[in-house]
Amino acid sequence: MSEIQNKAVALAAQYEGDLAAQSSPQRSALFLKSALDLYYALGGDEEAGLALASAHPVTPLRVDAAIANVLVEVAVASHINDIDMIQATYNRLDAELERSA
Repeated sequence: MSEIQNKAVALAAQYEGDLAAQSSPQRSALFLKSALDLYYALGGDEEAGLALASAHPVTPLRVDAAIANVLVEVAVASHINDIDMIQATYNRLDAELERSA
């Protein structure tokens, strides 16, 4: 795993405890909340969000393909908003990990 992934997992474990005991379905609601935070931060509205959710196909992608799709969209959102997505992540992780140390 990459350094940034290791730091992110360490931060989550610090707040939530043993992550190994969790399943992917348990993480799905937390991911959706974060995705919705970004959706609204980018100017998304509730009506369009509900339409997207209700029209989403029932057959899910593989996790690796879905992660790749999310990261492409995060990269584009970062580019449009002139934000280095990796630096923004390090800034948050470093600040929170230092605060709790």
